[in-house]
Amino acid sequence: MKLDIKETLKLIKGGLLDHRATWQAYFDQDPPWQNTVGLLTGPIIVTNVVLSFVFARVLGGFYSYAYGSNIFVALIMGLISSAIGIALASFVLAFLAEKFEGQNSFSRALAAVSLAAIPGAAAGIIAALTPGVGFLLMLVGSILSLVFLYKILPLALGIPEEKRTVHFIASLVSLLILNVAVATVLGLGGVGAGAGSSYRPADDGSDPVAAGSGVFGEIMRQSQLIEAAGEDNYSPPGNGKLSEEQVQAYLKVKQKTRVVQEQYAEKLQALEKEMDNKENPTAADISRVYSGVGGAMGMGNAEMEIVKTGGGNWAEHQWVMTALRIAMLQQGDGSDALAHNYALYEKYREQLEK
Repeated sequence: MKLDIKETLKLIKGGLLDHRATWQAYFDQDPPWQNTVGLLTGPIIVTNVVLSFVFARVLGGFYSYAYGSNIFVALIMGLISSAIGIALASFVLAFLAEKFEGQNSFSRALAAVSLAAIPGAAAGIIAALTPGVGFLLMLVGSILSLVFLYKILPLALGIPEEKRTVHFIASLVSLLILNVAVATVLGLGGVGAGAGSSYRPADDGSDPVAAGSGVFGEIMRQSQLIEAAGEDNYSPPGNGKLSEEQVQAYLKVKQKTRVVQEQYAEKLQALEKEMDNKENPTAADISRVYSGVGGAMGMGNAEMEIVKTGGGNWAEHQWVMTALRIAMLQQGDGSDALAHNYALYEKYREQLEK
């Protein structure tokens, strides 16, 4: 592990004032992850967490981690959560880069995340010094870090320009899910449905969930949806036979899901094309990409949402899907129920195969 205070200060200064040249020079060295931890990641985490904690305690400014009743425990948990967050981000970005024709390198991904985190970390310290407007300053710093990360990834991981937007959105979606899971396990706080919450369609067909806006509002909404779907129960008929009405209802859901996914795919392609034509994306551009994370989550869960908002039973929907698949695999051999279900499958084969 390389420790050099002068080099660290040089990288931080360059990362704020001359970031492109600083990024290029650092990646030209192709540093191992141990060097990055010593020069950037470690100092950024410790400085940000410790100073922002102390300043927030003394001046009452914004602090983005939980205080806790014990100062020592609060500091340790802040350091742990920051370290885990950066490690997870680096792993996910590198892993998904390979799926988008980039380079799967944890070392380079860690360097990218650490360099991009500089404005966010600096904003965290300033936010702790400025009561009243600290949250806004922290928000600005976080958005700037996202802008930096979007710009730095092709340089760090060799992601083709035409795939950088999809890679970025896919990575953010994965990280949001992983961070919520880790925060829940470690008791660091997370976003989820409240106790006893449920997802039910309103009488006028509108969305009953008013859990906030943006990506985190979408996470809460999807959490409530999944919770409600998990409460559904269904007892299949004793004879194991599907009804034609069940198959038709299943097909309608599938057709609606396909439309939703195609519409989102078109929006994503348009966003990709627009971003590809921008040599220097602005903070507003990155905010639009970030907002696409919520859309991606909704698209991935569209089938469940269509069932639930239509007053359907998710457990029954899954049973119909399984019964049709088994009938298709067995081609009607084995029992009267399989023969009956396979006949329905054959009748609607063309629509099912779409």
